[in-house]
Amino acid sequence: MNEQESWHQHVRSQHREELIGAGQQLFMQRNFPDIRVNDICKLAGMSRVTFYKHFNDINEVVFEVQMRILTHMTDWLVAADRPERTGYERLKAILHSWVDYARQHGNELRFIVLFDLYYDGMPINDELRQRYEQFVYDGQKSGFLLHPLQAGIADGSLFAELDPDRAGTLIFQTIMGVLQRLILSNHHYRFQSNALDEMDLPVITMLLHYVASSPDAR
Repeated sequence: MNEQESWHQHVRSQHREELIGAGQQLFMQRNFPDIRVNDICKLAGMSRVTFYKHFNDINEVVFEVQMRILTHMTDWLVAADRPERTGYERLKAILHSWVDYARQHGNELRFIVLFDLYYDGMPINDELRQRYEQFVYDGQKSGFLLHPLQAGIADGSLFAELDPDRAGTLIFQTIMGVLQRLILSNHHYRFQSNALDEMDLPVITMLLHYVASSPDAR
C-alpha cells in the first residue's frame, strides 16, 4: 500500500468512526428507533453518500454502538477486579462496581435495554447478526465473572460445588435484569440514587450469599 492509499484508508476509517460517534451521541439522547440517517449525517457533518459508503443502513450503526457500550461496561467491571484478593472479595467489588456504572452511565444501560427489546425484529443481514452473536459469545468467555468465581472455588471463599459457568450466567442476568427494571420503570430514563441504593445491598447480598462457602466468608 502506497502513502496515498494509506491516507485515503485513514480518512475512510476516520469518517466511519465519526459517524458511529454521532450515532452514539444521538442514541444517548433519544430512543434509537426515532433517529434517522439524516440526523447522524447532520451531527457528523457528512453527506448521506458518505454514510452509505460505510453502512448499508442505520441498523448497522445501532449494532456498532451496542458493541461499543458492552465493551465499555465490561472494561469498567474488569478494572474493578483485584486478582490479589480472594475470589469472594473480587466478586463483591465487581458487583458494587456494576451499580456504580449504572449511576454514572444510565443512558448506556437504557440503550442496552432498548437494543434487547428490538433485537429479534431488527432487519439485518446474516453476516452482521453472526458477527454480533460471536461478539457476545466472546464477551461471555472473557472471564470478568468467571475468573473470580473460579478463584473463589480454588481458595475456599466460594462454595466448592459451585458451577462457575452457571453461576456467572445467573449473576449477569440478575444484575442486568434488576438494572433494566429500574430504568424502564423511570419515565425520565434516569437512575435515581435512592433506587440504586435500595437494590445495591439486598441484591448483591443475595448473590454473594448464593455463592459464598460459609457465613464466615462474608
